[in-house]
Amino acid sequence: MRSEKGFTLIEMLVVIGIIGILVGASSVGYSSFVKKAQSARGRELVSNVQAALEAILQKEDAWPRQVLNGNRGGNGEITPEVGVALARRGVLSLTYKKVKDNSTGIETYRLTGNDQFGVLSPWAEAVVKRGLASGSVSDSTRVPSGGTIADHRLRYAVDDDYDGFTSVMTSAKGKGSARVRASACVWCCGYDGKFGTKDDIYSWTRAQEE
Repeated sequence: MRSEKGFTLIEMLVVIGIIGILVGASSVGYSSFVKKAQSARGRELVSNVQAALEAILQKEDAWPRQVLNGNRGGNGEITPEVGVALARRGVLSLTYKKVKDNSTGIETYRLTGNDQFGVLSPWAEAVVKRGLASGSVSDSTRVPSGGTIADHRLRYAVDDDYDGFTSVMTSAKGKGSARVRASACVWCCGYDGKFGTKDDIYSWTRAQEE
């Protein structure tokens, strides 16, 4: 007689279990990789915006009106209005267009596309890109990792009295306000969408704080 060989039910269950473990481990590893990549992108973005602000000051020897108006006592946001000021001066790569009000004839500039909500953290950027495709995204749209689109907007402060120090309402030390030896400071929340937590990203170091 010819013997038939094959997998028993137990052997198949063992194989399926091993495959499940490998898939689970790889998905955790991939998730960790994406989170690290987004954090790196966040640090790069914060650094670029801070450099853009400093470039404006060096070039014009004064802050643009939009930047000063948005400063808000050391806790401003890189809103579409502030973003336009940076984009039009060529110090930050953002998409914008000229818009004319037909009733008044006044022309203004507006950020468009993925940049229309201002400068956002990488976690919110990803949500905006997906949301624009379906036409369902706004400032109040939730970001899966935590917070809303508005919560993930980059914050900034500038040396508005030109004394070499910038007053910020948040500290790289994790609590309270501070004065920083810099002409401009930029920061953003991290993965959790909250400010004042350990994953926040700052353009300055603790050593620069008074």
